[in-house]
Amino acid sequence: VPEAENPAQYDALFKRIKDEGFDAVEAIRLTYGPPNPHHVEFWAAVKKAGLQCITQVHTTGGYLDADGYAYCTSNTVEDHVASLKELATEAHKLGALFINVHSGHDSWNIADATKYFKAALELEQSLGTKIIHETHRQRQLHSPYQTRDVLGEPSLKRLRVNADLSHWCCVCEHVFEANSKRDDWWPALLATLGQHVEFIHARVGHEQGPQVNDPSAPEHKTAMEAHLSWWESIWRAQKARGVEICYMEPEFGPTPYLQTLPHTQAPVADLWGVNKHMAKIVRERFLSVFGEDSVQ
Repeated sequence: VPEAENPAQYDALFKRIKDEGFDAVEAIRLTYGPPNPHHVEFWAAVKKAGLQCITQVHTTGGYLDADGYAYCTSNTVEDHVASLKELATEAHKLGALFINVHSGHDSWNIADATKYFKAALELEQSLGTKIIHETHRQRQLHSPYQTRDVLGEPSLKRLRVNADLSHWCCVCEHVFEANSKRDDWWPALLATLGQHVEFIHARVGHEQGPQVNDPSAPEHKTAMEAHLSWWESIWRAQKARGVEICYMEPEFGPTPYLQTLPHTQAPVADLWGVNKHMAKIVRERFLSVFGEDSVQ
């Protein structure tokens, strides 16, 4: 949100977030870290509002260069491991609730992926802060098939995953259907995810993109219900393995995630309203599955 770029608006922004029922914020390094000259004020304002901060780390990125934001600047395992160590250590020292990572590069084979993720697990153990790896385009967990193979590695059974399944709809140009013969592999992958997921980005994707313009619109009903059913499957698996807190974030993003009109670049939906609506829908679904006592 634009207010996150103005330290004079931190207090009002985080008060609004807290008042609307949220428990934490997620921020990239340009906001929570040293690239922001006001990052100390950022952390103080977050704590003042009674919130926690999830830090989002982009390996081999996270800084500004001559071309703008550097997101992913290398495809070597060594560079990504070194970057993760530097960025995760920094986030840990700043006080992250946990670290959500856009990890690695989508070109790696399973041997390269295993090497990287084993190093990530060792780092997590040494820091004592959870490191969670997001299913994100350009990155190692960019597709359901790659993720299935990564999670099938015995040495990675402790790997923590952030399920942003909207990206997979875009990558595969398909919204997966558990009852479809074509997608008969999907329930097994959901079951596997349920053993690894520690965080969910509650955004709804579709065949042509990672974000529908407005999840309340009737034309997105099928995609919306599909995502809700996937999240419910993960919740149930989390409960079965003794997870006490389900971390979930409505993560509908600004342009270019949010579509705009040509020429004027006017957004086609109110982003704050969209995320507020998504939080309401997720809470209602969670309550319908687990009851009133499950929500604090």
